[in-house]
Amino acid sequence: MPSVRLAVPTLLLILALWACVPAPDSFPPPFQRTPLSGPEPRAVGPFLNMNDPNSEAHFVRDISSGLEGTGWRWTFARPELRFWLDSTRRQKFVIDFGLPPATFQQTGPVTLSFFINGKLLAAVRYSRSGDYHFEKAVPAAWLTTEAETLVAILADKPYIAPADGVRLSFTLFRTGFIS
Repeated sequence: MPSVRLAVPTLLLILALWACVPAPDSFPPPFQRTPLSGPEPRAVGPFLNMNDPNSEAHFVRDISSGLEGTGWRWTFARPELRFWLDSTRRQKFVIDFGLPPATFQQTGPVTLSFFINGKLLAAVRYSRSGDYHFEKAVPAAWLTTEAETLVAILADKPYIAPADGVRLSFTLFRTGFIS
């Protein structure tokens, strides 16, 4: 037992010496920077190309998540998108889209109705397949810079795929607001 009696005080002495390490140097707090001023960056802006990296942030509903061909996407029954505008003055709604021959054979002439924040901007009848550009001024009273602007497009006769019943409206290349 004498070795245990010697071991305990020796162990206590080693622990006491080990605990006697110098305190770390003190350091001043890091340099304080003021935060950047201005609005927070937004996930969506006023215009969108379908091949933009953040394009899906603009989608509310009924737009394919898969990018096709050279940068277009299929739209389904009632595609809807969101945009954030920096100004409401002299804004035009613009859309580049296609009515493919394969779907047009079943639907025939199609009328697309363009809605901005729930208000009908225009209803346009397209009597043949092809790629189209639509552009029309939007009344400033319909728009806001304080919230998202919603755009919905309704095709009166969507194509219904025979294999799975999917309702396709048109192909979408780019859309949004320009001033």
